Amino acid sequence: MNPPTDPRDADERALAQALREQARQEQARQEQAPDVSEALQQRISAESRDSGVVYVVVQVLLFGALLAAAAWYFWN
Repeated sequence: MNPPTDPRDADERALAQALREQARQEQARQEQAPDVSEALQQRISAESRDSGVVYVVVQVLLFGALLAAAAWYFWN
């Protein structure tokens, strides 16, 4: 088997080899990368739940302060 001498063939082979190498590297990168979507969803739900609790506590405290101010104003 004689290697082809047309320079266009060499360019095509080099391009094909580069594309195969790029595809192989991309596949290896995807296999190595951990799937963080589940952990991210858990973190988002935990933060949403925590911020919801903080919101309710702040609202209760503000309402209590409003009632205390109204009672103080009423009796003074």
